[in-house]
Amino acid sequence: MYLLLSGEGPSDIGCCNPAMDSCDSENFKAGPMAWVVDKLIEKYIDTKQSYEISHINTSRVSFVSEHFLASNRPVSIKKAMDLRGKKKPAETQYYFENARTLAIAAKQKSEEVNDTVIAVLFRDADGTASAGRGNWRDKYASIVKGFAAENYDLGVAMLPNPKSEAWLLCAVKPNAYQHCEALEQESGNDRGANPLKTQLADALNNNASTDQINTLVQADAIDVLRIDMSSYNTFKADLEGAVRLAVGIPE
Repeated sequence: MYLLLSGEGPSDIGCCNPAMDSCDSENFKAGPMAWVVDKLIEKYIDTKQSYEISHINTSRVSFVSEHFLASNRPVSIKKAMDLRGKKKPAETQYYFENARTLAIAAKQKSEEVNDTVIAVLFRDADGTASAGRGNWRDKYASIVKGFAAENYDLGVAMLPNPKSEAWLLCAVKPNAYQHCEALEQESGNDRGANPLKTQLADALNNNASTDQINTLVQADAIDVLRIDMSSYNTFKADLEGAVRLAVGIPE
């Protein structure tokens, strides 16, 4: 099994180093969300198997950027747009088209590595009070339909509500893993009052660097199985389903 990841920046899924639109493991610098994916897969696969579970540590991961997906979007999208549905806002079309293009890239990568490829599309939902927070469901549905438009069963939507800091904060706040659903009602605006980034930094004693959070996830100090939020639980269930399908684990 192999992973193809797409994110928004170094502090979530990660990035290529040096900067490129796409890269394989030797140039991929994993971020906290990539390690969350890796850790969950490690826990889903039977650990009695005689090989290293971590896909990041065993160089079974590639990355494509937002710019890569925008630049490689298929020209012929009429049939796919019909699947997306009529009168959908342009914002959800963005998620739909990202998922379509990532699915196509994953098929190509599967042929290249001669293995099944799980494609994970990370995007922050960025819900704010002024914009309305109910649009998470529409964005999620658009990603799912985008993968379906390419008949790709191993695509996973990783869509934190409102953003990845909320998922991480659930694990490190004073009453860790408790009452985390309330975090989904926070604003995704970094310029708002008491933004999630500030709350996360405060909870980690101002040591919320990407490297520090990576370390916490890798060491299980952030327990990826205990985070309990609607958007996270949806992602977690979808990833487990994709893993089971990819490796033939029975339901």
